[in-house]
Amino acid sequence: MQEVLDGSGHTLILSGELDMVSSADLEAAISLLCKEGTSRLVLDLSALAFMDLMGLRMVLFAKELCEWHRCEFALVPGPVSVQRVFELTNLLDVMPFEEGQSNAPPAQSSSGGR
Repeated sequence: MQEVLDGSGHTLILSGELDMVSSADLEAAISLLCKEGTSRLVLDLSALAFMDLMGLRMVLFAKELCEWHRCEFALVPGPVSVQRVFELTNLLDVMPFEEGQSNAPPAQSSSGGR
């Protein structure tokens, strides 16, 4: 996970897999940013190779926590396999996806970083 600061907002660029193993780190980072009073949180999913239902739970947790802290929340879409998780759960049209440039570095060969 890489963090990009933009004024008082934060973008978390997620890479590799968002699953049960990596979700705890993401949950801790989201909680800390919201407690510190970030005004905007963006989860950039564009560099993810895989996301399971636990990963989806973390995205929903981030959205809910941002609403609780009155922090703007947005998502940068992921690859087709990641977006399919949102489609299969009927969340594709209700999540705050932003179109446009990703902040993720160019994809590298399958080193599988989390």
